[in-house]
Amino acid sequence: MAIMIEVLNKQHKVIERHKFSSARIALGRAFDNDLVLFDKHVSPHHAELVQAEDGVWHLHDLSSLNGSFTEPGKPIDGTSAVSSGELCWLGEQALRVFDESHPVAPAQPYNRIEQRLAKFGHWAVVSVLVLLVLLLEVFSLWLEVPKQERNEWSRLLVGLPLMLLVMSLWPAALAVWARINQHEARFFAQLGITLACVGAWSLIDGLFSVLNFSANGAGLLSWLQEGMHWLLLVGTLSANFYLALQITTLRKILFAATIGLVFMLQSLDTGFLMNEYRRMMPQYDSSLMPLSFYFNDPVTQGEFEQNSIELFKQVDEMRLEEAKEEKEQ
Repeated sequence: MAIMIEVLNKQHKVIERHKFSSARIALGRAFDNDLVLFDKHVSPHHAELVQAEDGVWHLHDLSSLNGSFTEPGKPIDGTSAVSSGELCWLGEQALRVFDESHPVAPAQPYNRIEQRLAKFGHWAVVSVLVLLVLLLEVFSLWLEVPKQERNEWSRLLVGLPLMLLVMSLWPAALAVWARINQHEARFFAQLGITLACVGAWSLIDGLFSVLNFSANGAGLLSWLQEGMHWLLLVGTLSANFYLALQITTLRKILFAATIGLVFMLQSLDTGFLMNEYRRMMPQYDSSLMPLSFYFNDPVTQGEFEQNSIELFKQVDEMRLEEAKEEKEQ
């Protein structure tokens, strides 16, 4: 009867799978073994798997330095029977043994969400997203930088490659973590998702800049903007974790929501502290956008002056009426 041996990593994920048809299988680091292992704690000729006449497989330890185990912490004394699907250890190297009649799990359907997220890693998608992020950043500089500084575009644009490099650090960290856990790295998919988040974030900021300009900085719009930022951040982190982490989907979403909430609360707190500091120094007001971004009906300078005079007159009349009422009382 043939036997299947799976070589496992520290997290008990399969890294190798071998099938043998002989009744005696030598295990160890030496190259003359049937199954050559690479763990430094495995002896050159560590153990043997031997099939008895009744078909049961037995693990024989060959006086190895670090021992053989069928239960953690309990080295076998010479030999021990191994049943199909059971774990055993040679030193710290974990193995799982199956016979050829062992049932296998049914086939799993394709994960549509994972397939769609993986499309972000296509070179064309990544290229378009990089171009979009760069264009949005240039447009943001054009809106926010005072006119007298726009002649120094070379100095302003030199930070764009560094910005892209910093953006790639998060996808790189996720890819490394996935590889450590014997999962697909999918760096370019993670990079595409991150760039899509940055592009969407810039579009939201641009949209709300126009809305705040047209609505005279209504407070509700600021909270709505922060809420959209939080939803975007949670969605992006959920997508990142969906590809990188091997935990349940609900845990991925909860993990992403918690990180997003902490990030947004810290951002709000820092914003309030910085506002107190910024009041002490003159600042360029980037909210004074060109009139082409104004949603309401524009007025001429003369009409604006006349409306202002009438407004002051109305305020003076209201003040006089309040003073007259106080005297009568």
